[in-house]
Amino acid sequence: MDDGQAPPATAPKRADPGAAPMWRIARASIEMIMDMIEITRGAGSVLDPLIVSTVLEGNLALFNQDPELQRRYAEIDRPPPDELRRPISIAAVAGSLSLPYETVRRRAGQLVRSGALAATPKGLTVPAAALATPAYLAAAVARYERLKRFYFELKQAGVTAPAASAEPQDPALSGPPVRLVNRIIGEYMLRVNEQLLRRVGDAVSGILVLELGRANAEHLDHEARRIEAPLPDDLRRPVSILALARRLRLPPETVRRHVLRLEAEGLARKVRGGWLAEISALPRGGAAGPPIARNLANVGRLLSRLASLGVVAYWEAEAQAGGPAWTAEPPPG
Repeated sequence: MDDGQAPPATAPKRADPGAAPMWRIARASIEMIMDMIEITRGAGSVLDPLIVSTVLEGNLALFNQDPELQRRYAEIDRPPPDELRRPISIAAVAGSLSLPYETVRRRAGQLVRSGALAATPKGLTVPAAALATPAYLAAAVARYERLKRFYFELKQAGVTAPAASAEPQDPALSGPPVRLVNRIIGEYMLRVNEQLLRRVGDAVSGILVLELGRANAEHLDHEARRIEAPLPDDLRRPVSILALARRLRLPPETVRRHVLRLEAEGLARKVRGGWLAEISALPRGGAAGPPIARNLANVGRLLSRLASLGVVAYWEAEAQAGGPAWTAEPPPG
């Protein structure tokens, strides 16, 4: 019965201490992913950072497999030189993102004109000069700090990095590994995007369902975020098409078209006051496990990468020396 009053809120339950905090980590992951997209795109299109990241990942695919090179070019004042980059074709970028070739070609042309990309006879590259501008450096530091915060959030939730190799690392990390961490972020974000594409079919719909999920739950306190299950409707806040469009700086008609597609796929639901995401409906028949389990696998790979390249040790030493400058939860009492 609709009497104009909000339904009573479901009392949050604490997670079972013995259970893996899959939903808590999933919520933290969605917030981190959307923050990374927001930091990276600045005032630009939501697609531009995906295109640039895909090009950069293709350029450095071989480089990223070499731990020595990764650590050598770890700090913010040491971008990998252009000669270490391998060009990637527009067709490969379009295929990786499941976007129309013409869309990628047009946006890549704009990015080339702005200096974010360079066009060569063999394909696209992200030139070292584009990774040294004040705007890029500010975004790189913001992404670095956001991932460091995410790492300590995971640690508070009981998810720890695997033990790093006992072999000495040479060269050791002597300063904040901002560029190294940004490359690891790129790898993680593209894995997430690849898995979303398998379910939703295009990058914009994938971003929309995550942003919708974040918007539905961002008002919750820390206690509610501990619920180890999909959040009930009475704890979530519906979001309108116009609000989503403002959040993502996309045309309302574009958002409406994609949200209706998500509804047809069972990934969004219209309720009184707006829309709710159906994150728990993300797996498709035949997919390898539920999305929450796959998210934990992605997070595990992220932590393994950070540990193996010395980033976790660097952050832990930094925290022991001065303590982290943030807290994921309010102090007791």
